[in-house]
Amino acid sequence: MDTKLFSDFFHRNLPRDMEQCIDLFAVFGGLDEAINTDEPVETLIQKHILEAFEPLREAIFDPLGENLLYARLLHAISIGDRRLDSAYRRARIGKEKGSEAFLFLRRIGYLVIEHSREIPPLKLHPKQKFKKAVQRHRISHKLRFETPFLRFWFAFVEPFAKSIREGNYAPMLEHFQLHHNAFVGFVFEELCDIYIRDVLSRRFGTEVIESGSYWDREVEIDLLSDTLNGETWIGECKWTNHKVNKKELRILEEKCSKLSLAPDKIFLFTKRGFSNELAQHKDSRIYLFTAEELSLLTRRA
Repeated sequence: MDTKLFSDFFHRNLPRDMEQCIDLFAVFGGLDEAINTDEPVETLIQKHILEAFEPLREAIFDPLGENLLYARLLHAISIGDRRLDSAYRRARIGKEKGSEAFLFLRRIGYLVIEHSREIPPLKLHPKQKFKKAVQRHRISHKLRFETPFLRFWFAFVEPFAKSIREGNYAPMLEHFQLHHNAFVGFVFEELCDIYIRDVLSRRFGTEVIESGSYWDREVEIDLLSDTLNGETWIGECKWTNHKVNKKELRILEEKCSKLSLAPDKIFLFTKRGFSNELAQHKDSRIYLFTAEELSLLTRRA
């Protein structure tokens, strides 16, 4: 996903604020159609997606040739932790077929890969043996959808194809309402990563040479960036209706401690703001951003 996709969505639909923009972008981003942002998201989903189910599905499945293996894998990625190995297991696909399916889906522009930055454990001597949990662990890359709309389709629409075809939209919409907030959270994370690369790198006079999420056997960090001037930046993204407090900062600092990581800058991104305690916390490394800050990504050159 790039800045242009988000910027184009904003200028096509002119939502009232960034919170609404991100919320709707998570569903309609990549669907090249103007929507009425004065209407509830459920109404927009019914009007632009569910009532247009057959032509949309035909366009999505045309490159797939109705191959159910591809559909199973795409669904598994859309609702899981995005790791290759767990996606193959969830989709009931062996590693060989799964790898072939991924290569095809990447070639047609449905998926992109996010490489793991986990470093395998090094033996201190040739006969050293690791604990069973370490031996069993396999470093796994992650997969991302090229557009939010594709992820939305395989997470929420395709599983309810039968009832949608019957004109019964309630099961799909009820499922969406239950998982909506968590679903948007990942898109928010992707946009915050773009914000770090496109906006904060310029603000701090450097270049981000590697960025994205970090994960290993024990720790996951939303955003970890390495810069040209040798700094390490970390970020945490919270798409929740409550204000982020110092507890979230402590959890992030504990993760860094486990990695023996001393970040030069810590970025906290949130949907709704921060507690007074956190906002007044004195630490020159910490920078606080609300969703509204992402409006900088919508400014066209």
